[in-house]
Amino acid sequence: MTPKRFLIFLLFLLSLLCSVCVGRVQVNLQALVPNHFGWAEEFKRIFLTRLFSFQRDRRYRAVFNTFHPHVKMTLLKQDSPKEILGAFCDEIFPSNTTTILHINNPLSIRRRTAASQYVTELAVYFGIPLISWDADDSGGSQNRVESRTLQIAPTIHHQTQAMFTLLQRYNWTLISIVTSTTAGHIDFISELRALSKNSLKVKSSTYGHQQIRIEVISNIILRNITNKSQTMKELTGLIETESRVILLHSNSLQSKYIMDYAHELGIAGTEYVWILSQSAIPTAKYAPRSFHLGLLGVSYDHGKVAMENAIKMAATTWVTALNNIAMKRTLISSISPNLTCEGNSHMFWKNGSKFYDHLRNVTVTGPPNIRFNETGILMSTELKIMNIQRRGTGKMWEQVGSWNKEGLVMKDITWPGEAAGPPRGKPARKFVRVVTLQENPYVIYLPSDPITGGCNPTAVPCKVYERDENKNRLSNITIPKCCIGLSIDLLKILSNELDFDYELFEVEDGQWGAENQDTNEWNGLPRALVDKKADWVVTSLKINPERASVVDFSAPYLETGITIIVAIREGAISATAFLEPYDYPSWTLILVFSVHATGASIFIFEWLSPYGLNQGKTTLREHKFSLFRSFWLIWAMLFSAAVSTDTPRGVSSRFLANMWALFALVFLASYTANLAAFMITKEEYYDLSGIQDLRLKNPYVTKPPFKYATIPSGSTESNIKKNHPDMYNYMKKYNVPTVADGVAALKKQEIQAFIYDATVLEYLAGQDKHCRLITVGSWYAMTGYGVAFPHGSQWKDKVNKIILEQQDKGELERLQKFWLAGACQKKKKRKGISSHTLGILNFTSAFILLACGMVLGAILLGIEHCYFRFGRSKLKKWDKCGCCALVSLSMGKSLTFEQSVLEAIQTHRKRRCKDALCETQLWKIKHELDLALLKIDKLEDRGKQNKLEGGNSVWRYNPVGYRQPNGIPRRKSIEKSFIREEDVGSSERLLFKDQEDTRSEGNITPRRRAVLRRSPSYTNAISISECDDLDEAQKNKKRYHEGKFYVEVNNDPETESMF
Repeated sequence: MTPKRFLIFLLFLLSLLCSVCVGRVQVNLQALVPNHFGWAEEFKRIFLTRLFSFQRDRRYRAVFNTFHPHVKMTLLKQDSPKEILGAFCDEIFPSNTTTILHINNPLSIRRRTAASQYVTELAVYFGIPLISWDADDSGGSQNRVESRTLQIAPTIHHQTQAMFTLLQRYNWTLISIVTSTTAGHIDFISELRALSKNSLKVKSSTYGHQQIRIEVISNIILRNITNKSQTMKELTGLIETESRVILLHSNSLQSKYIMDYAHELGIAGTEYVWILSQSAIPTAKYAPRSFHLGLLGVSYDHGKVAMENAIKMAATTWVTALNNIAMKRTLISSISPNLTCEGNSHMFWKNGSKFYDHLRNVTVTGPPNIRFNETGILMSTELKIMNIQRRGTGKMWEQVGSWNKEGLVMKDITWPGEAAGPPRGKPARKFVRVVTLQENPYVIYLPSDPITGGCNPTAVPCKVYERDENKNRLSNITIPKCCIGLSIDLLKILSNELDFDYELFEVEDGQWGAENQDTNEWNGLPRALVDKKADWVVTSLKINPERASVVDFSAPYLETGITIIVAIREGAISATAFLEPYDYPSWTLILVFSVHATGASIFIFEWLSPYGLNQGKTTLREHKFSLFRSFWLIWAMLFSAAVSTDTPRGVSSRFLANMWALFALVFLASYTANLAAFMITKEEYYDLSGIQDLRLKNPYVTKPPFKYATIPSGSTESNIKKNHPDMYNYMKKYNVPTVADGVAALKKQEIQAFIYDATVLEYLAGQDKHCRLITVGSWYAMTGYGVAFPHGSQWKDKVNKIILEQQDKGELERLQKFWLAGACQKKKKRKGISSHTLGILNFTSAFILLACGMVLGAILLGIEHCYFRFGRSKLKKWDKCGCCALVSLSMGKSLTFEQSVLEAIQTHRKRRCKDALCETQLWKIKHELDLALLKIDKLEDRGKQNKLEGGNSVWRYNPVGYRQPNGIPRRKSIEKSFIREEDVGSSERLLFKDQEDTRSEGNITPRRRAVLRRSPSYTNAISISECDDLDEAQKNKKRYHEGKFYVEVNNDPETESMF
């Protein structure tokens, strides 16, 4: 031992002695390392030196102030269970070990694999966290959280990621997996399949800005490699696959056998790429004879330096975890496991899981970088990409690249066969003959460029025949065209995905394909496949059972069926268009129920209102309102008519009238807004319900007969012929050669309906120039379009897979929206939404408003009655200055004396005799009473006057001054009821000279009418005939009343005697 090392050892012992004095918690990191005669002492020195370096670092001062950490290393010589168990009982348990470091390196130090498993099982049993550097660890299936294990060596998880990055770099998209039953083979397969599945979901890649999707084509597990015949039979499956990239996982001995078999089968040539895992690469410097040039492998450093780095990394992780615990002051009191081999009870460290969490959460910025994922695997590691290259006369493994979390770095590679570039990873491009037929928008023929003769990037070259209007060929020579459409876009996708070239040409007879019932032979597109003239059919070919009996179909890439298209004709405005904004139940509810219910409610509220009709106590002369006048008011408000109406006076009835006005506003606004949509010219067309419509089943029900057609030798005609023979026999005389001819005949009214594929007709209706076509009825005979192949074609499964992938990605839906959408479809959709009639549900809010108005009106009626009965008297005492009249005239008027008097008079009038004969008799009696009183008074006054004045003046009784207009005597002195006789001529004239001749009773007020009935002018006027001779003064005083003429006379005794 050198002096420097001896000094370091003494300082370490001194630190241990000092720690005991201050009472720090003792903790231990125990290392179990395979014994190697040249490396053991160096491993121990590095272990102690690493711990001492932390003691001098101020960042870790809290560790050594809180704990007394020390490290120990046990060298395993035999790897036997007895030796391992003894290490646990004699060294791990007594020293209060909190973590075990186990190094297993069978690649450099030959040991039994079972030793590693035994250490792991014991650590799990006692609950002690384990830091493992195990070259055999798969890093996949084991639950490391429950076993409390951290893996710091590169695992199969890292190797598969490096392989996958290599595949993406060279665009090797199809791979095969070959494994033996060696340790970790299940994890190897599952990791690769998981990466492949994730790549299929990714839409872009970093390499070349393309979508790199890697797919596992096949997976072979060789269970008995020493059996040559069996192994070669299993490997033969690689020949039949499309993959030329093979990933191998086995041990180094098995890989030699496998590569020998591969050479014999011809799957290790220049077209194939083999990539080996770490365990399959032999440790010898020179490659075996069976390993050819260009072989690739993924490896990592597993020598002495790698083991030393593992020891340093484990010590760093352990000390950093202790530092985190010391800083947070957690788990310090319970950090001692207190385990022993003595006793029969199960010893288990319960807090070991908490200490393991601190270990797993360690993050150290390197070098080396230390960080673990949630399963306890080191995230930052570095792998080497190895390649067999020629060195002199031999072949050696050379490092040509490295991989880490930052990516892949590559240098010059020797490719299989010493080629200049990497293999394609798939077979050479195949060639496919594709037959098609024009059908918009699936296959559209366009002329090629007249200058270059080529096609634009969105189109593909195709060969078509020249045909006449009946689709008959004019010659046997094809002409170059350019084809675009939905089916052509699908063909381009299939070509890119399946890596093939193709030739696109038109079918010779121009038919879709139908079976001849006499010869049982097919024509059209199916015939081209049966005769081996084509490998595929790509167009809008419908899948049906008859065609499926002679050809194979792929999965449908678009759903379709049979539907009907008709032409739109201009019509006239409907006679009932003004009623169409609302449906008939709504009109009934508004014009019948709502009008009458509201009108009746207003009248009832007015009848019960004390300020209204007051249950009939208010005469109709003062307040003209009735049930029919209420209806008239409702109708006038509903239609905003400028007519004369009588309005209610009650608060509740007025409120309900206002609510009806709001209802009428909503009604008129919605009616006016929707009326414009219906007061337009109606577009008429045959609204057929579908293939079962009566006009199709029995066309003679209309005059003239209903005409419809389709195209011959198609799936539509075959379906109708099979299921509806009567329709087929009727329509075949109207059939047209092409869809375009059918649409033209439809617009010319030569036929009334055209029956064909649903999606094609939907496209034609959407793309029509004047939007005069529309599809009607429900779809019939639902099916789909598919790619057709001859029976037994190897392309069927491949195409199905691509179609399903495109459906999942939404690519087929995008193509459908791009090719099948049309401006007319959006226009018709928008138009249909705007012209729907309004139903009761659309007007529910207005009806709710009206109902609430009725309920609130009833509440206001009750409040009005309470006011007149209880509140008016109290309010009258409070309102001294008439402020209530400023708020409400009705309220202010109800509080005045005049209103009380009028109410009393009104009550008196209502209680009088209302019979006409009774009123006449009563008037006569009162009139006679007045005359009698007048005569008596005059007789008395005459005598008194003679005595007082001695003159000829006479005082007479004046009933007008004595009685009120209603006949009630005034409370005045009797003297004021008399006037001088000489003043009669100037103050009292015949029948109220100051009034106009009132021949019409309509202009006489109730007060004047009462005076005329009981006028005292009978005392100074006489009735005359119209022909009597009168002087000029008398003519001026002539008046007409009740069919008689009267004239004033002097008040002399002769005249008085007449009365």
